[in-house]
Amino acid sequence: MKTEIILKEGYPYIAVTGGIFLISLLFNFSLILQLLFFALFAFMVFFFRNPERIPEDESEGALISPTDGTVIEISNEISPITKEESIKISVRLSLFDVHVQRSPITGEMSAREYIHGTFLSLNSPKASELNEQNRVLFENEKAKIVVNQIAGFITRRIVMFRDLGPVRVAERYGMIMFGSQVDIYLPLNTQIKVTEFQKIRAGESVIGYLIEDEDAKN
Repeated sequence: MKTEIILKEGYPYIAVTGGIFLISLLFNFSLILQLLFFALFAFMVFFFRNPERIPEDESEGALISPTDGTVIEISNEISPITKEESIKISVRLSLFDVHVQRSPITGEMSAREYIHGTFLSLNSPKASELNEQNRVLFENEKAKIVVNQIAGFITRRIVMFRDLGPVRVAERYGMIMFGSQVDIYLPLNTQIKVTEFQKIRAGESVIGYLIEDEDAKN
């Protein structure tokens, strides 16, 4: 299946900003406005980019990041959907990160919970509890992983590209618009390979290994 270089979800935004830029040229707006409208158009093209990604490690025990962004917290929490104690990795996305989310493992997208919440700023300590959220359970015979997409004040839209069912590692399954947060809930028997403030890339960066494969990684 051919991969879109630019996500179709971005076409309306690109068309509108591109149209405004053309109008500014046709009606001879000031140079400052023309540059401003071009910058907005260029940003929309940049934001909705959809690059190919290859996992750093495709071995069975490797857990691949489902999102781009910066790790802001690693803690132990109860996972949504499974209600099991898990290792939670919270990742903050800036406007300049790719906003497409991908499967962390090969297996099954087996469950989903959508929470129609509020749109607090992600700087608020209550945002990860009260904001709009889309939780998806990925599982195989080795692990259960929940990925929670959290909308921010600007975002206000979470998109799913596909339905539940079989999924490949690094396969695209959804996105959040314009700045957001993703919480990843990993099994307790995960050897974490990222640290706070580290930048990671969806479908590429290894965020952990299941402990039973630890000897092979040392």
